[in-house]
Amino acid sequence: MPGGLLDISPYLPAHYLELSEVGATLGRGGGRGVRSVAAFDEDTTTMGVAAALGLDPEARAAADAVWFATTRPAYTDKTNATALHAALGLAPTVPAYDAGASVHSAAGVLRAANATDGLAVLSDMWLGLPGSDDERTGGDA
Repeated sequence: MPGGLLDISPYLPAHYLELSEVGATLGRGGGRGVRSVAAFDEDTTTMGVAAALGLDPEARAAADAVWFATTRPAYTDKTNATALHAALGLAPTVPAYDAGASVHSAAGVLRAANATDGLAVLSDMWLGLPGSDDERTGGDA
């Protein structure tokens, strides 16, 4: 019987961009607040590892599988989930699965992890065209 959601650990990059500065630079309203911005050496895999490291170590070790969802994989020629698996020090018998190419893959990963008593890791970087609403308001996490 699946255990359901047992723990949650968010990760937000340390860097933020003031939306008012974006508006000033673009010559139009930038909005209020801030946007999280990944550092030059952060990608979806490293942000996923940082989030998962915030989980209870016993809960991580008890996972039957690790599921990783992102629309912006750091690697396209190899699996990102195995890098996450290795960084978390999971047992070799724990399978690692990637899901991506759609924002809807996060919902599938949550469902799969729940069905297998697994660990779901969701991470994305929001990229937009220069000056677009996506660039201005999207954030990395």
